[in-house]
Amino acid sequence: MRTWSAGNLDLPMRPSDPNIISRQDAILRDKRRSVSGLVRRDSSGVRLQRDTGPQITKWDQLALAPELLRSLSKFGVGPPNKIQQRALPFLLKGADIIAQAPPTQERIAAYVIPAIQIAVANTRPSNRGPLVIMISTTVDQATQAQRMIRDLGGPIGVRSALGVGATSANQSDLTQELRLLQQNMPHIICGTPQKLHALFTVQGGLVGSDVRFLVLDEVDQLIARNLHEFVFNIVKLLPPPRTRPLSTGSATPSISQQPSLSSSFDSASSVSPPIGSPFQPQGRRFSLAPSPNPDNGQSTTPQPIERQTALFSNTVPQDVLNLATAIQLREPVRVLVRRDGNVSQSEGSQGSRGLRQYYLYLAFTAGGGRADPSNPAGGLGIIGSGRGGTSSAETAQAREWKLDALADLFDDLDVSQAIVHVGGMTALDSVVYKLASRGLEAVPLHGDMNAGTKLAALNKFRNSSSIIMRQPTTKVLVVYDVQVKAPEVSHVPLIINYDLPKAVEEYAHRVAPAIASNYARAGVVINFVTATGGDVEMLRSIECFYKIKCPEVPMSLRDIL
Repeated sequence: MRTWSAGNLDLPMRPSDPNIISRQDAILRDKRRSVSGLVRRDSSGVRLQRDTGPQITKWDQLALAPELLRSLSKFGVGPPNKIQQRALPFLLKGADIIAQAPPTQERIAAYVIPAIQIAVANTRPSNRGPLVIMISTTVDQATQAQRMIRDLGGPIGVRSALGVGATSANQSDLTQELRLLQQNMPHIICGTPQKLHALFTVQGGLVGSDVRFLVLDEVDQLIARNLHEFVFNIVKLLPPPRTRPLSTGSATPSISQQPSLSSSFDSASSVSPPIGSPFQPQGRRFSLAPSPNPDNGQSTTPQPIERQTALFSNTVPQDVLNLATAIQLREPVRVLVRRDGNVSQSEGSQGSRGLRQYYLYLAFTAGGGRADPSNPAGGLGIIGSGRGGTSSAETAQAREWKLDALADLFDDLDVSQAIVHVGGMTALDSVVYKLASRGLEAVPLHGDMNAGTKLAALNKFRNSSSIIMRQPTTKVLVVYDVQVKAPEVSHVPLIINYDLPKAVEEYAHRVAPAIASNYARAGVVINFVTATGGDVEMLRSIECFYKIKCPEVPMSLRDIL
């Protein structure tokens, strides 16, 4: 049965040593550059950043305002790194982008710097509303962005504000916050979706018609936590996306040619607004807003404001592409930055130590019925699909089928220990009860336990079965919201992701106890994948992120253990 989504990401292979390139290959590469240029468009209109551009090694090679360059130098910001080299030239030209990169300070700087550039280029004595909105899923990410804006932009007159915290039911508190913001309107406002939604949608709230640049960070997590509806409501208040194509010239300065800058993705999202989208343009179509760093100031009439949008994410599953289409990104440039080589031991050893990873496809839908493979989802798809929630969309019948599949799996296997990772407390209780009813010794472990209770659960799992028992019993550690590190638990032959993680980085921590030491036989990882809920996209993202391939679990499970 075909289980991959239509929006899978097939990453191109790179040479093992990019420095070893024959003279003939170099000549062909230069010839190809002269013909095709740095950027091309595929048949769907998505602009793909090619891997044959000049390398940005200094900030002054970018079209940044002099005062911003001085600020970067004053604060000792290092030379541009990979994500900045690949994203900044296009952001500074006004292009929309979808960037996949690890969550780092450098990724934050990749959108903070163009935001400050826009604020410097469009500073007026008084703004009706902010010029830039940065929406981060977590308070920590929003706080880091605002601090960076304060440090780099504050000395050159760029005002910023942070909108985080609970949205108080007391209207007077929100009114007081708005009054303070409107007295000294910030150029850039950072915050979480819930707080910014309250500040913009309340009566007398912030005005969004001046926004030139919208940034969404941690988009995959935003969708996993079902926060995208807040974003949709904010976007409705903002100017429309740009309508005039960008110039086809080089996105980077003409400097000495260097090796490749980036990889390209498959085509992702359509440019035209989707039918039924809540963001259908109304009235006349606007022309492109002026560049943040115009060559001359001879424009006689002010250009209507249009919105530039940048999405940054750890992973780019189909849900992220659906969101990009829904908010009408215009010919988005796709940027990919893989993780550096200094990955952790557990992450880097999965292939070398023979960790065997499979998926078990459960062909039933969230509504309790069987999935119909002959009727694949079309159009935009469903953003979020319930990922990150409490499985409220699943019926009791569907949940029972999933529990039965887990119990049947243990009936077919003969293992002494196993770890089962679940995605919520309700699932944890159900799994523990189900396994216990089948005669297995299920040990719960979750984040709400105190340190002593967690240690007792781990000791119970590690210790051998009581000698009073006539037969050894399989011990199953059922885990939710706790990292089980390899030193705490010896080599575990079987790890089951009953619910896939919400972030690909979490996957490495989950499978670490199955990695063998001293080149012994590695354990087995089985990932449960349901027909709905975003599991297919998440598994594909995990495969791309770790450069692995998970085949379907074989019919005879005893052969793999």
